[in-house]
Amino acid sequence: MARLDGIFAQDRPEAQVVALTGKGPRTFGDLARGAAAVAGRARAGGRWLLACEDPFAFAAGFLGLVLAGCAPVLPPNLLPGTLGALEADGLLRDADLADPSDNLPPSRPLGDGPVEFWTSGSTGSPKRVLRRFQDLVREVEVLEGLFGPLPAPVASTVPHLHIYGCLFRVFWPLATGQIFLSETCGDPARFLAAMGERPVLVSSPAHLARLPRLLPIAGLDLPAVFSSGGALEREDALAWRAAAPGGVVEVYGSTESGGIAWRNPGPDADSSRWTPFPDMSLAAAADGALLLSSPRVGPAGLRMEDAVALGADGRFALLGRLDRVVKIEEKRVSLPQVEAALKAHPLVRDAAVVLLEGRRRMLGAAIVLAGPADLEDPAVRRALGERLGAHLAASLEGPALPRRWRFLPELPRDARGKLRAGDLAALFAAAGNA
Repeated sequence: MARLDGIFAQDRPEAQVVALTGKGPRTFGDLARGAAAVAGRARAGGRWLLACEDPFAFAAGFLGLVLAGCAPVLPPNLLPGTLGALEADGLLRDADLADPSDNLPPSRPLGDGPVEFWTSGSTGSPKRVLRRFQDLVREVEVLEGLFGPLPAPVASTVPHLHIYGCLFRVFWPLATGQIFLSETCGDPARFLAAMGERPVLVSSPAHLARLPRLLPIAGLDLPAVFSSGGALEREDALAWRAAAPGGVVEVYGSTESGGIAWRNPGPDADSSRWTPFPDMSLAAAADGALLLSSPRVGPAGLRMEDAVALGADGRFALLGRLDRVVKIEEKRVSLPQVEAALKAHPLVRDAAVVLLEGRRRMLGAAIVLAGPADLEDPAVRRALGERLGAHLAASLEGPALPRRWRFLPELPRDARGKLRAGDLAALFAAAGNA
């Protein structure tokens, strides 16, 4: 099995195409010479901010930094304010990869070293997560062993700077000789253009929910679809079987852990449970939190803030975030439970709730309706809030009932399909809606 750390030790033809970019095909020789140029420029032991928009340039820069003994620093996004706030010894942009070396990298395996991910997290505050290059190498091996060789080029709707996109979109195909498409295909026009390759699709729940509403997906005949970044609604997973006969493979994980488990939702209710990756050992803490043991998370193991129910067969069900339980009027309120109750109403397509702090703690609910409504009319919005509140009151106590409502065309998800509490709270900072 090919290994990511052995990419320059393999006898791979320089002319082999590894990526399709907006400037045309890029070859293994382009990648290797780009990495060699970066390695010649970087000083060993430094931290380099990797701010490349093009995933191919990102890959060459990343491997060049590892080759030089430097730590790649992956920002949460490429906004100027974000990049300016992250201190590093050097900065690599796409233009820095425009002048490749005349030489190839040494024909030997890459060493280990730190890799620094920055993730905005649920609150919007940047958070540093330190991993090792060998963690990524091991995970690529696990993916290849678990799901088999990638059967087609890889297209993606998710960015490459976060661990899911980094691994599934770039390093897995790169390590195993498959092509990846550099252009992100999150909007309908780019998505349709990418589908001409009949690719493996690497996506997120937000994109997989939205795309079928914007364009026909039946008959795309995709060989595989992967999703991560949150739970995919069962009806969305089933809808994608019209585009991918094998259905959607959902991956559960985090920046700290990498991939933990997978499932392939189907008509059978049992398919909603998760199967651990083969190098993961699981246990449950006294409060139900998932405890991980794996070579990829270090000797101390890792506690996830997700409650689980472990089955005798080794599979498990996710029961919700432990850190999304809040106290209102001395009552513990589970935000995932409120969201699930809202989504069960036929008027609601998507919903999110957030704790609003002030003189009185209360919940705010952001709602995406399943059908049209005159949301410019305050009376309509008020009636919708009352109707949904009455629906919740049938199963939830008073403190769990949202006191403020926002009705939106879409929830404010980021490029990975994540919802941040700060973005949700900002919806309620302005007057208006309900």
